[in-house]
Amino acid sequence: MKPPDWLDPENDHLLGLSGGRDSVFLVHWLHQSGFQNITLCHLNHQFRGEEAEHDAAFCKELAQALDFPFLADSVDVTALAKEQKLSLETAARQARHTFFARCAAQTNCPRILLAHHAEDQAETILFRLIRGSAGIRGMAAQKEIIVNDTPLQLLRPILGLRRSQIDAFLSGEQIDYREDESNREAFAVRNRIRHEALPLLSDIFSRDPIPPLLRAEEHDRELRELMRSQLDQLNPLDPQGRLHLPTLRQLPRAIQRQILHDYLHDHDIHELSWDLISRSIKLLETESPPALALPGGLRLRRRESRIFISP
Repeated sequence: MKPPDWLDPENDHLLGLSGGRDSVFLVHWLHQSGFQNITLCHLNHQFRGEEAEHDAAFCKELAQALDFPFLADSVDVTALAKEQKLSLETAARQARHTFFARCAAQTNCPRILLAHHAEDQAETILFRLIRGSAGIRGMAAQKEIIVNDTPLQLLRPILGLRRSQIDAFLSGEQIDYREDESNREAFAVRNRIRHEALPLLSDIFSRDPIPPLLRAEEHDRELRELMRSQLDQLNPLDPQGRLHLPTLRQLPRAIQRQILHDYLHDHDIHELSWDLISRSIKLLETESPPALALPGGLRLRRRESRIFISP
């Protein structure tokens, strides 16, 4: 196993470290692969009380042992979710992105390493598909987002690795990590996909369901990339980065959907379901309401032949 070619060991990187199996593997794997310019970043979500404090202490000790800089913070994600009327998952992701943006500004480094692996990817594909995703969509190995005016590059170098490979490495190297017992409980949707849905699919079909899920996502992604190569020539944005409505109206519906999806995605709008994209399409009709509610308390608006996002 070696890091992907697009990951340069000479660059500075931040690494999101929870203290769990996957992120601890990523730290040691990259360290053994010659990556030296890494700052470890740990966010306490305050989900697990005293156990979370032990996680933070473990992460700090690991950083000291490997001689990596360490940044940490703590956020009451449950309170954040209630205050902003978000799901816990969305609030946690928002808190992490905000934390990473602060770390990036402090270190002048926009590259964030994340430890999602093949099983995480398969769970994401199933989760998004059943929730009504516009296509078969997983996580991108490389993704650029903007958080509080700070550009970030989210990098997932182990999306192709299986959990068994991670376990074998940690066991062979006798590396300790923190175990979050809540990951074993089948109460959250993603945990139920991991512990119930995927094993059931394996039993029904007598085969591992993860490789075909990953292949389906790769095929769908290649088709989207082909479409985007054509969309780049259309230039649907005005100089201010808003969608140009007259241009959109002249295009086939499938291309309209892709443009709106990419526009929302590029502005860090999550939960992009087929239903949301279909409702967004209606903004192209003059008789429809001029605004549409988006996740996160934002709105997609139509004004003066433009479509754009605003509070």
